[in-house]
Amino acid sequence: MKNWSLNHLEVEGIKWQISGDVITNAKVPVSNRDGFNYSSNAVKIPRIFYRFIGIKENINSYKAELFKIDKELSKFGALYVRFDKGLNREISLGTLGKLDNAWNRIYALGGINSNTIIEEIEKEGLIPIFNNKILELQVKNNLRGLLEFYIRNNEDIEKSKIKLIINNITHWLNLYFKKLIKDFDYTSINPKILYFGDISIDEVIFLNFVSTLGVDVLYYNPQGDESFDKFDPNGIFSTEILYNTREALEQFPREDTDRYKTSAYEAKEYMNKSLFTDESGFYRPWQFVEYEIENVTLKTTYEEIKIWIKENTQFRDGWKIEGKKLFIPNIFAKISGTHNDLEEYWREISKIIELKNVLFYDKLPLNKKVFHIEYNKFCDIYPRGAYSEFDIYKLLRAPWWKYKDLRLGLQRNIAEKIKEIIINPVIQNIDDEELRDFQVYLFSVLINLEPKIMELLQGFDYPGEVPKIIIYNNEKNGNLTYEDSIMLAFLNKMGVDIMIFNPSGYSDIERFISKTEYDNHTLEKMRFKLDYQKATEEKKGFFKKFFGK
Repeated sequence: MKNWSLNHLEVEGIKWQISGDVITNAKVPVSNRDGFNYSSNAVKIPRIFYRFIGIKENINSYKAELFKIDKELSKFGALYVRFDKGLNREISLGTLGKLDNAWNRIYALGGINSNTIIEEIEKEGLIPIFNNKILELQVKNNLRGLLEFYIRNNEDIEKSKIKLIINNITHWLNLYFKKLIKDFDYTSINPKILYFGDISIDEVIFLNFVSTLGVDVLYYNPQGDESFDKFDPNGIFSTEILYNTREALEQFPREDTDRYKTSAYEAKEYMNKSLFTDESGFYRPWQFVEYEIENVTLKTTYEEIKIWIKENTQFRDGWKIEGKKLFIPNIFAKISGTHNDLEEYWREISKIIELKNVLFYDKLPLNKKVFHIEYNKFCDIYPRGAYSEFDIYKLLRAPWWKYKDLRLGLQRNIAEKIKEIIINPVIQNIDDEELRDFQVYLFSVLINLEPKIMELLQGFDYPGEVPKIIIYNNEKNGNLTYEDSIMLAFLNKMGVDIMIFNPSGYSDIERFISKTEYDNHTLEKMRFKLDYQKATEEKKGFFKKFFGK
């Protein structure tokens, strides 16, 4: 879908129910949200309109959350505006004169009618003009509809109050809305408003108006709210989240006043900015948790594996940072046969499995569970006919997504690698299934991996110790299955080291995984049905005891 390709259509802002944290949901492009759709006439834009009343935990966590939301949304530039002292009400004398002219004609025509109000205000040139004439027409129609909704439900309201409401909304259309909507590509990130504190009825109407045109609105009030209930008591336009704790907060939280920075904290911040940079080679723990990852499988000799397998990621050939993307050098190798000296062979395996973050298997298969075909779930994420639209955002928000307890950056990388394996399989289609059936099976395995595999990934601090899967396959204690190979191909994409020791040299992963994905090393002697043995402790002579030589 090309950028700006839908901006000639009418906009229908529809409710979008969020799951998880607000920031993650607000960052989702509209085209990746549930309910996004378009026809030859209109585009349905799922927008967020939530009202958070009260405090979920305590005032400090509340302030921290508000500050973080504002900080993250500010990255969208002109597509974001925050209100924490209400909306500006300083209407210029020139504009007030034009509004008075319009109201004189409205009163002369008798009664308060939304059609007449819009027409007369437009005659004074006070309705914003857009290059997009469909949007310009919608602004008038949507505003007319909301005014009619309000007037009909408040028939006894004084004319002077209606006039004041209309005057302010007209002012805000020109002051805020025109700038906010200017860079809105209907296929991408939509505009966003964060409103904090008490709110008046005209401000409520304005927020409801912008939401009808696809703008996300987040309203926070730690004490309570009545204006929204007066305008929309049935929650037609917005969703209310109520918390029991109520507490006053005089102003929007600012980092420099809400928390006192100790000298140690300031020193830490300085270190983060000056020392722990992407280019420095010095990294603080978990510095890259939000980064995208790309594995770079090392092509090595067997002797080199014994060196590289012990190294942290950042010290391996191929480690690289480009923007917000990490290139992770990893090992994926099968070792067929053994050394002539079996003790040397056992020692080499033992040294590897004694490293940190290792899962060792000498009984197969790796996956004991039966995988059920998840066709309905797959169709929800990857509808038939939309082959370029595997929706990872929908996957992350799905109620059946089993990995939601993992850190968010890791979840995104997992979803991206699942997508990559499904779109460009490195697994052999051994039964020559129709492509979609084949993809469904890959998907069914990858969304149902065991918790210990996820724990291995959760513990992976990307520049540090590389997690490892070490397999000893002697064809006596079972064998690697098709499902195991799907999992291994996925873990390889996630940057995990994988080594398969097969003393007989019989085929296992060769039957299922493309040979371009891993190295195959052959040692001196093939041995059959050789039980795994722990290496015996190497005896040290006199000089070795004292000099380590």
